[in-house]
Amino acid sequence: MKHFLKSVGFKVLGGVALILIGLMIYAASSGGVATFVQSAAGVVVTPLQSAVSSVSDAVSGFFGGFGNARDLKQQVADLEAEVRALREKMVDYDEIKLQNDWYNQILSLHEENPDYTFVSGKVIAQDASDPFCNFSINVGTVAGVKAGDPVVTADGLVGVIEEAGLTYSKVRTVLDPALKASVSVSRTDESGYTGGSLTLAEQGLLRLNSLERTSSAVSGDFVITSGLGGVFPSGLLVGRITEVSPDTDGMTLYGLVEPFVDVSELKRVMVITSFNKEG
Repeated sequence: MKHFLKSVGFKVLGGVALILIGLMIYAASSGGVATFVQSAAGVVVTPLQSAVSSVSDAVSGFFGGFGNARDLKQQVADLEAEVRALREKMVDYDEIKLQNDWYNQILSLHEENPDYTFVSGKVIAQDASDPFCNFSINVGTVAGVKAGDPVVTADGLVGVIEEAGLTYSKVRTVLDPALKASVSVSRTDESGYTGGSLTLAEQGLLRLNSLERTSSAVSGDFVITSGLGGVFPSGLLVGRITEVSPDTDGMTLYGLVEPFVDVSELKRVMVITSFNKEG
């Protein structure tokens, strides 16, 4: 027994007992054992709670990001739908504007020529390999169109109806050598007729043939239809002279003419189905 009281184990046991007694006295004075246990538990649990809270926030943020992505994707889809709707409205607006501009051109030409009867046609086919830019339109005999009718725009002469079907027509343009229109130089009133060739058509030009050798026509003069022959009404704009040269016969002059209408870019035309041939 004496040796036990002097042993290290007894000293350790005594120290632990003193610590426990001290803790009990402190707990009693500060609110009881429960407070002590709660405090001890708090020391252990609080860090765990903080760790769990951090993990929870991270998980919530991760899945919340998915939710935000879904919302953002829906917003993008809604905006794309709005853009499509606005684009369609712009297309409709542009089409209406083009139609209004076209109707204004028809009205203006009719006011200048009240004896003209028009049929409006849309270009529906054009052979890209045709050097003379001949094309087809979506109106025919049902609308009163017939072969030989002049085809124009507000800018001037386009050509003539070569063939008329029930609901379509083929147009021969002024660039085609087969089309010969009686014309005159507006400034000098000198007469001639138009002609074409493959080489000229590739340059977008046509010829003014049979000018007299003494002609005073010069570059810049306007060429208009003369009305001779009754195929075309008089006064339709044809083009502008770019050059005047002696012809190969040595007796006449010819002029190169740039048409006022670019027949390769046409979308709509007007067919003159009737006019006063004495006008």
